Amino acid sequence: MAKEGDIRKAVGGDGVELLYEVLGAGPPVVMLHGGLVGRKAFSRQREALAAKYTLILPSSRGHDGSDPALPPDYGFETSEFRDLGAVMDAEGLDRAHVIGHSSGGCTAFAFARDCPERVDRLVLIEPSLMKLLPEAEFEKLSADINRIIAAGEQHGGLAALRVFLDDQGGDRWHALDEATKAKRVDAMAPMSFFMVPHWRILMSFKVTPGDLKTLQAATMLFYGTKSFDWEQHVATVWQNTRPDLPLITVEGAGHNVHHDCPEVVNPAILEFLA
Repeated sequence: MAKEGDIRKAVGGDGVELLYEVLGAGPPVVMLHGGLVGRKAFSRQREALAAKYTLILPSSRGHDGSDPALPPDYGFETSEFRDLGAVMDAEGLDRAHVIGHSSGGCTAFAFARDCPERVDRLVLIEPSLMKLLPEAEFEKLSADINRIIAAGEQHGGLAALRVFLDDQGGDRWHALDEATKAKRVDAMAPMSFFMVPHWRILMSFKVTPGDLKTLQAATMLFYGTKSFDWEQHVATVWQNTRPDLPLITVEGAGHNVHHDCPEVVNPAILEFLA
């Protein structure tokens, strides 16, 4: 793994202190992690990419010990968008390549869509663009997410986290014994506060096939064959709407494609960014 980088701070529009890490040397690449993980989400990309690029890895609010305060307008196209801009401004960056995974892919997409002059190349790893789902699939997923939200509203963030893992954790989660599951939940407990608001903005983030058509940044996408069923539907919309974009389907990979198969993802990203 590449050496640890410098932990730096920016200030959000609401005055909250934002943490991010910088390492490597070369053109700037901003890497946006998904929920419940933090900067370690890209542990298997750091060494390969930092050899050629300056990596800027923001920590979303409540992750990696960062301030958990969420603004009233919390959302990918609002506060998350502004936080990303604040980090780039703190580094003096007018433009950068942007890589986003899962919900981080939502922020990356919103930034590239609404502020195209600041994004060079865009890499999306299973971006959670729920509104691209066919209506029946969206309603099915909404029923699952409503169970998570209801658990959080009634019993708190930890209950919502456990319902999420039991519903969406897949075979790997269900193969764990109860003691290991409890340890995993405890490890994620500091981030459980955002389960309800996070799922709400995931399900309400507005994106249409028309947004895909007008996306200006050169874009690469990654999907795993062992991921959530709904991600496969989103991938199909990308394929049908933007057949000109490279979309790499990684055999045997789950939602964390870049973690499961870095030997496929890393060379492809380096070639695309170059």
